[in-house]
Amino acid sequence: MLWISLAIASLVVVALAVWDQRFRKMAEPALSVLVAVGLISAFVVWWTDDNARPPESLSPVTADQPVATIAESQVRLENLQFEKSTPASSYVVTGTVHNDSTAFLDYFTLDVTLDDCPSGACRTIGRDDALIIARIPPGHSAPLRTSLIFPAPRSGPPEAPQWTTAIVKIQSSPAGP
Repeated sequence: MLWISLAIASLVVVALAVWDQRFRKMAEPALSVLVAVGLISAFVVWWTDDNARPPESLSPVTADQPVATIAESQVRLENLQFEKSTPASSYVVTGTVHNDSTAFLDYFTLDVTLDDCPSGACRTIGRDDALIIARIPPGHSAPLRTSLIFPAPRSGPPEAPQWTTAIVKIQSSPAGP
């Protein structure tokens, strides 16, 4: 209701400034006061609303609810393919994620290292990681698609790219009742 009142008052001040020559001198200070009152009230509403609610935990765990954990070995990646994308130093990764655990896989971080290995001598181009939102039930699979960006090598694109992947930072939740 306060916002509507401030908007109407602002319109009245602007209308009076257009129609009355003497009121134009007072219009700028009047509008400045209305804007200041609006900003102060917005800050007060933001401050009290933010402090009124207790912070919610992201995943409430009760004493009777077991903590679900998934080991890196229980998440498998299959048929990973790395395709060049734009810009030149980025790649699209596709494949399949398998959840071999008894818990619900929420998300994990895929850590990828790109090496260039022409004629057997490897040099590291770069490393990137991607947060993969999986949401895979126990014993199921889902498609994987993400993008990775590596530094552009001065010598040009990799001649014989070699990929090293690792699954880190797995987040899971109990499979259900």
